[in-house]
Amino acid sequence: MSTTLPFTKTATVTLNGSGNGTASVGPSSAGESWSPASVAISCTGSIPTSGTPTVFLYAGTNATALTVVDSTYNVTGASSSMISGQTLWPGQQVFAVWSDGPANGVATIVVTGTRKVP
Repeated sequence: MSTTLPFTKTATVTLNGSGNGTASVGPSSAGESWSPASVAISCTGSIPTSGTPTVFLYAGTNATALTVVDSTYNVTGASSSMISGQTLWPGQQVFAVWSDGPANGVATIVVTGTRKVP
């Protein structure tokens, strides 16, 4: 028998000098599963005026074109519920990948939803 509980998980990354970086979170305990409802991203600093600043959200074992969930040009703060309906198991993650974001900014991903634990 499993128990369903709400969860909020956060991860941060310091973007490199080009404004690139990845933050990710996911279930890690055997038998646990996550049903994320929303993902919020934020980053310190200003939206760059050069390049094409983007954040892509992924759900799965890696961040590839096959696991894209959503994207935004608002690299300093946005949220998405497009992840709703996904189920994640240990070994899978929610990834937020910043490109051309604020150089050396501290980027954060916050995932909320429910989780089942054995």
